[in-house]
Amino acid sequence: MRKYITALSVLLAFFLVFQDEAKANVHPGVFLEEKKLSFDVQPTIISGVTFIELRGLCNALSYNLGWDQGSRTASCSTSGKNFSFSINDAFYTYNGTRTAFTNRPTIINGRTMISLREVSQVFSYNVTWLQFSKEILLMRPHVSDEVRGRMADDFLKRLHANNRFNGAALVAKQNQIITENGYGKADIEGGVANTTDTKFAIASITKGFTGTAIMQLQEEGKLKVTDKLSQYFPHLPYADKITIHQLLTHTAGLPWEKDRDFAQIELIYTPGTNQRYSNVGYLLLGELIEKVSGLTFADYMNQRVFNKLGMDNSGYDINSSSAGIRAKGYSYENGRLVPVNRDFTLRGASGSLYSSAKDLYRLDQALYNNELMERSTMHSMLTAHSGNWGYGWQVYPLNTGRVTQLTGSTVGFTSHIKRNEGRKYVIVLLSNHADPDIHVIGSTIETIIR
Repeated sequence: MRKYITALSVLLAFFLVFQDEAKANVHPGVFLEEKKLSFDVQPTIISGVTFIELRGLCNALSYNLGWDQGSRTASCSTSGKNFSFSINDAFYTYNGTRTAFTNRPTIINGRTMISLREVSQVFSYNVTWLQFSKEILLMRPHVSDEVRGRMADDFLKRLHANNRFNGAALVAKQNQIITENGYGKADIEGGVANTTDTKFAIASITKGFTGTAIMQLQEEGKLKVTDKLSQYFPHLPYADKITIHQLLTHTAGLPWEKDRDFAQIELIYTPGTNQRYSNVGYLLLGELIEKVSGLTFADYMNQRVFNKLGMDNSGYDINSSSAGIRAKGYSYENGRLVPVNRDFTLRGASGSLYSSAKDLYRLDQALYNNELMERSTMHSMLTAHSGNWGYGWQVYPLNTGRVTQLTGSTVGFTSHIKRNEGRKYVIVLLSNHADPDIHVIGSTIETIIR
């Protein structure tokens, strides 16, 4: 038994040493705003703390590096700022004031390594950890939106270089576009590049347009969101139990997908007692729009939304689009990208539309400028009526202002739009490689531009 315990202890000790070594081999990229920093010893994460070479950081900041051999004191200084410490001490001195280190410096491969966050804050640089890409950004406190836009573009370029994003992006802040670019190919076989005018299938972002149509029709007195579905489709067995409001907010009790005729669909819970995402509900809303307006869903969108806003690269069913550049959808199979497709018309008002990054920015601006409906109607659409669902949009009322967003996913494509009305920015991401983390990419861009 004693031999067994001893062997187990040795194995555990080996595992812990291996684990610490593995942690110390994580080397995040460090960027001083748009510039990637280089070091003789790479930044290293040890037990969750990033240590950075003092010499490399000092050079990157254009500060003067000093070393006193007698006291073994390193210093990094510029006009009006002096940071120094001895490797033997548990404190540093900044402009004559001593402060205890939260994380003591260490020596790696003969170089003095200091806690990045601690020292960067001493020198008044904000430190941002980009979890998604395992990168660190150092930014001046009041860096311009123009610089932030270039940083977001650089971030997406690095993701594309690592096969983690392919598509188009547009980011605007305070009504000014701070970055817009395409990444990779819209058509690999044809060698056509993605741009912010490229057409992408936008999947469930379609629901935002469907909500817009319903609110327009209500504003015209052609329906009310409180109406029962039976007023328009009396033949459906469940129609007298469901309101338009419940269809819009995913509280109608309908299943996720449509696998049979509407009349044969069974409710999965009593309408209004639960909330489950339902494409079926939005397919029914498309039927309702057609019945009330006398137009097909495609014609309604073209006449009442796209043409009105000058959204020239938006429409119904990307497969039927002929003018302009449209992206092909791709997916990875056996380690390589292959084109994939589907019949988008089957998704109707739940996910059949296509658009471009620039066009979705036009939609964002139209919502601010009341170009599609009265302001009071728009506010009703963008109010969280049930959970975080408004009418077609997800809505998050924050202390800083309302946030509205939608994310879509379908064969070969993903899409994301997030509007922060309080901070006045919008992020549009469209992918034709069905990048699964598109909403995380969007959140990462937020940390850069805020």
